[in-house]
Amino acid sequence: MNDLISIIVPVYNVESYLDRCIQSLINQTYKNLEIILVNDGSTDSSGAICDTYALKDNRIQVYHISNGGSSIARNYALQKSNGHYIGFVDSDDWVKPGMFDELIKFAGANNLKVVETSAIHSHLVEDNVMENNMITAHIEDKNTALKRIIQNKRFAVWRRLYHHSILKNRFFIEGILHQDVYYTVDILNEISHIGYFENQFYVYNVQNPTSVIRSDYSIKKLNSINAGAYVVEHTTQYSNTIQDLAKRYLFEFLTSHYDSLYFNPDLDNDGEHRKKIRETIRKHHKMRIFHFYSFAIVILPPVVYKPFLISNKRRIYIQSKIYQLFRNV
Repeated sequence: MNDLISIIVPVYNVESYLDRCIQSLINQTYKNLEIILVNDGSTDSSGAICDTYALKDNRIQVYHISNGGSSIARNYALQKSNGHYIGFVDSDDWVKPGMFDELIKFAGANNLKVVETSAIHSHLVEDNVMENNMITAHIEDKNTALKRIIQNKRFAVWRRLYHHSILKNRFFIEGILHQDVYYTVDILNEISHIGYFENQFYVYNVQNPTSVIRSDYSIKKLNSINAGAYVVEHTTQYSNTIQDLAKRYLFEFLTSHYDSLYFNPDLDNDGEHRKKIRETIRKHHKMRIFHFYSFAIVILPPVVYKPFLISNKRRIYIQSKIYQLFRNV
């Protein structure tokens, strides 16, 4: 099989990681690649690094656009892509040499529109954790895939290789975080089966302090608050098990926002955002999907919840320190 694969990489201020990412792509065992680097208005040397690689490898296309976020960069690249299959890689991450070779072979052999790989965190790779070289892949029906993805929060689009037909006229929501949640749920609702590799071909970089996801809480993060509800609203046609998992995901998603708003009160001076969160949790909360922290949000008055939150975070901090102490003994 020698179909063209377009690999889309949005690039923004990742000069410390970009060489590793691009090297991992040009060194893929599958060679028929179109590597699309979209420099999203970087203010460091990322754009120049992209241009240098384009001079070395004619499979690399570089586009420079004004900064607008990863959704805009991905959408721009989708319109430029020519591949029969399309994959996404974040520019601070990297992939193992056989990733796209294995994914496309499995997709073609089984007539699949989407194939997914497991991922490993970068610090585990760097600690030389022993790897299992045996290829382990199977086909999941939609219900099995949804259960696994929602339960483990595996919505990131970089996990998958997509047949171009499933992405036709499908673009990312611009200007919000967690757009991968919407994108992945919509795709899963359209397909009947998905290929899944237990092999950890994708390496997720947990050490990038400039990552938006790992940055301090902000209005941009608050604006992503509807992603959890989207999962619930677009899984109502499935089994109770999937619906309950979707609601648990919603509770955990909203609880994180609720807690962050207490430590960033300037983003919710009148308490309206927290009020809406409480109302949403109350609407969906049932004993069969009991979630302690969301239950505390519902039953505790806001004036009581903050001391509860602070004391609980202190307890978790102390427990982690004790764990580290015993681990180092």
